[in-house]
Amino acid sequence: MAKEEKKRKSKSQDKDKKEKKKQKTSSKHSHKQHDKKVDSSSSPVITQQTTTTTYSSFSEIVTQIYLHLAPMWAENATEGVIEQLNAFLMKFVPQFDGIVLAHSNLELLTDKGKILYDSPFCHFFVRVKFLVWKPQKGTKLVGRINLQSQDHIGLLIYGTFNASIPSKSIPSDTFEWRASETESEPVATDNNNDDDESNEDDEDEEGQASSTKFEERSPSQYGEWVNKTTGEAIGGEDGTVEFNVVDIVEANDILTVTGSL
Repeated sequence: MAKEEKKRKSKSQDKDKKEKKKQKTSSKHSHKQHDKKVDSSSSPVITQQTTTTTYSSFSEIVTQIYLHLAPMWAENATEGVIEQLNAFLMKFVPQFDGIVLAHSNLELLTDKGKILYDSPFCHFFVRVKFLVWKPQKGTKLVGRINLQSQDHIGLLIYGTFNASIPSKSIPSDTFEWRASETESEPVATDNNNDDDESNEDDEDEEGQASSTKFEERSPSQYGEWVNKTTGEAIGGEDGTVEFNVVDIVEANDILTVTGSL
């Protein structure tokens, strides 16, 4: 009886030892895989988004980031962190679903970083607040007209972001395209002084000025969209238009907004 009990305990202990050894090996392997993944890139990793405060199309997002700081920043870690955070500026960040405009309130979450295995990078967490531009469908935005054609109206939002209102989204019962009657005039302005050959330098300067004027043509030179009833151009004198956001497209780290009137 005593022998059977002893044999049973021995088998149970062997089983426990094997199970612990298996767990230890699995844990060690998983830890190595994680460290290897971390060391494979020096790019910051957004690990946690904590709070979001929204103001119109802008949001303030407080998030936690896992950074990999190069040895060159050992004597000035804060400057190195700011350098890495600057890489987010004016780019579309999928985790935020918007374009990062600024960062502030930087906080180091640990006093010391970690150097793992043979990687020279120092790894640690920081908390930072980002200002993000993330327009939403169905909301209203204001843009300034920078281009008009029969197919669409092009705008700049905050002087930075592109927006487009296609002709199909411009109410045809209210607005119409009116072609400019002086469309061909800028092409023929420099041919009036061909007989005057006394001053070639002056002619070159005039040609350059004319070229510059042509490049900086007003949006309504080839025509403009106007109100059928009043004849007033869309956007008025300052070219400012309020429109509805219909679609938002991300390409090459930037957002392009499609709208309707």
